[in-house]
Amino acid sequence: MAHLLGRGKLFRPLLTLAAYHALAEADAKPHIPLITPLEMIHTFTLIHDDLPCMDDADLRRGVPAVHHAHGEALAVLAGDALLNWALYLVATTPTTLPAQTRLALVQAATRATAAVVEGQVLDLQGEGANLDIAELERVYRLKTGALFGACLETAGALAGQPDDRCEQLRELGEHLGIAFQVRDDLLSIESTEAQAGKTLSTDEAKQKSTYPRALGIAAAKQELETRLNRVQAEISSFGFRDPAALQEIVEEAGQRTR
Repeated sequence: MAHLLGRGKLFRPLLTLAAYHALAEADAKPHIPLITPLEMIHTFTLIHDDLPCMDDADLRRGVPAVHHAHGEALAVLAGDALLNWALYLVATTPTTLPAQTRLALVQAATRATAAVVEGQVLDLQGEGANLDIAELERVYRLKTGALFGACLETAGALAGQPDDRCEQLRELGEHLGIAFQVRDDLLSIESTEAQAGKTLSTDEAKQKSTYPRALGIAAAKQELETRLNRVQAEISSFGFRDPAALQEIVEEAGQRTR
């Protein structure tokens, strides 16, 4: 479990903290134990995504994929353990938050995990097919956007936002997640494995549909810019208390090199 955990960009917990700061004046530090499980869930998805029966990747976060370092059986079990431990922490970490808020955090995490699994199923079924943009967007919304949505939904629940606002935050996160995945598509073409710290050839080897493949590189870059501008516009119109950190992390999502 520790082979990958903590080696990544920590983008999802940082996104959650930025959104919380945008919403609330209170210090976020007491909530970090309830935010950390989001990175654990993400790491679980990476371990399983790299397995030979999935993407069969060799490299992740600059080190050998878990199944290469520790064997396929332990990689499966490590992913299972990370997911279950993450949900256990969300459900049991001591907090002064109301029980209803705790329930909202559990629901956000479990809803997102189910969506990621559905997205992975669609991703596998789409190998060798030419998905249209609507189909591709659905895969990205589930596989990547759902956990981004859970990050902003978690921030909203921790900040005491009402249900309808938390739902809006989840949708905002899903839109950002799609843009994040489009950037991943472009990095798989324009970056190197040394820069990215992960295997980049799996999409091409498995003939997966991507935005550059469907639209061309130039049009995919324009799509990324359009989606990021949409997210920034939604942030501006949401009525955040202090959105600067959130706006900065969204900008980083479109410019990152790994």
